[in-house]
Amino acid sequence: MARSGSTLPAGTVYVQYNPYTRTFCGFALKSRWVGMATDMHVATVGASGAAEEGNSLSGTSLYAMGPSREPAWEHDGRDCVLFGARMSDPQGNQYFHQSANAAIGYTRLCL
Repeated sequence: MARSGSTLPAGTVYVQYNPYTRTFCGFALKSRWVGMATDMHVATVGASGAAEEGNSLSGTSLYAMGPSREPAWEHDGRDCVLFGARMSDPQGNQYFHQSANAAIGYTRLCL
C-alpha cells in the first residue's frame, strides 16, 4: 500500500485462491507502524457482487487485517475476484494498494 508523495510502502496486500472451493481470500499486512494501532481495511468482491460483512473487514489493527473470503465469479472461463485494501498512518493519512482502479478502489484478478 502506498500514498502519493511517499516513497516507502506502508503494507502489502495478499490474495490467495483455493481452486477446490473456488474461493479467494485477501489480507493486508503492515510494513510500517507495526505494533501501532492504525485504521485498516481489506475487501474481496466476487460472486456476491458487493462488499458486505464477511468479505469486507475494517477496524483498528496493530499488524494485519483479514482474512476476507469470497467465492469467485466466472468470466471467460476463469475465476475472478475484485480486491482492495487501505490503511492509515498515525496522523490519519490514507495509503491504498498500488494497483487499485482509482474509479472503484479495487483491482480485478482472474485465474
